[in-house]
Amino acid sequence: MSTVVQVLCVPHDPTLPRALARGAEAPEPLRRVAGHFDALRARLAEARPDVLVVVSGDHFNQWFYNNMPTFSIGKAVRASGPFPHELELFGVDSYDTALEGDVARHLLRQGLRRGIDFSYSDDFTLDHGFTVPLGFLRPEQDLPVVPIFTNVMAPPVPPGRRFYDLGAAVVEMIEAHPADLRVAVIASGHLSNAIGSPQMAAFTQQPDHPWDLSVWDRITRGDTESLVAESTYEKLTAVGSGTPGFLDYVFALGAVGGSAPDYAEKVASTVAPSTGFLAWDTVPARTAAVVR
Repeated sequence: MSTVVQVLCVPHDPTLPRALARGAEAPEPLRRVAGHFDALRARLAEARPDVLVVVSGDHFNQWFYNNMPTFSIGKAVRASGPFPHELELFGVDSYDTALEGDVARHLLRQGLRRGIDFSYSDDFTLDHGFTVPLGFLRPEQDLPVVPIFTNVMAPPVPPGRRFYDLGAAVVEMIEAHPADLRVAVIASGHLSNAIGSPQMAAFTQQPDHPWDLSVWDRITRGDTESLVAESTYEKLTAVGSGTPGFLDYVFALGAVGGSAPDYAEKVASTVAPSTGFLAWDTVPARTAAVVR
């Protein structure tokens, strides 16, 4: 049977690659961000995964209101990204990787038998929600990936409980896979955020948002039940227009059963959105019987 050997949560701010490429010239908070990416890259290498399951939202780059999947699995042979405008506008590095089709198809089949109606695609591009974390955590581009796209932007958006339960189910389904694979799950999202609205200025004036402090306290104590219940699209957008991206962190909380992380570091500054880094190096086994 396969094993989930690690779960990580990292940000995917598309401005980070260019900013962190400045090295010692980058502002001090960004140098701390670079340090946390380096630390999680090392932890990921120590976990020795065979496969990376990466969970993130698409940012209206390929799915729109005419056809918006809620949860979609990429099952092509290979995938690459980001989109050309992301390369030009942000300087996001390119990423090209093999996909783990057998695991992707296993999740699709088992999901349907468990009442989880994943969408799927063989024709897609990985946007910065995938290429930024992969570029920092596995720049070698040598491990096959299973991308899971989530809708965190276009209402109706599922509530936090749905993301949490899906995270738990994905771990169970991975551990029911018959191959002897070591799998790491990377959830790419963020804390409070505002995009394209006057709220953006408020976030630079008050970098350590009270919502972030409350959320971080509950995550680090493993007290996530109320947090999951409060993580609805309506309540998250009230914090900031981009804050529903936190739902992908809620997916990770479900994957680890709400347990306290082994690594938790938050960086708040006036030069970039608040970023949170989490790692669980021991994932509670919850192997479920394969539904045939």
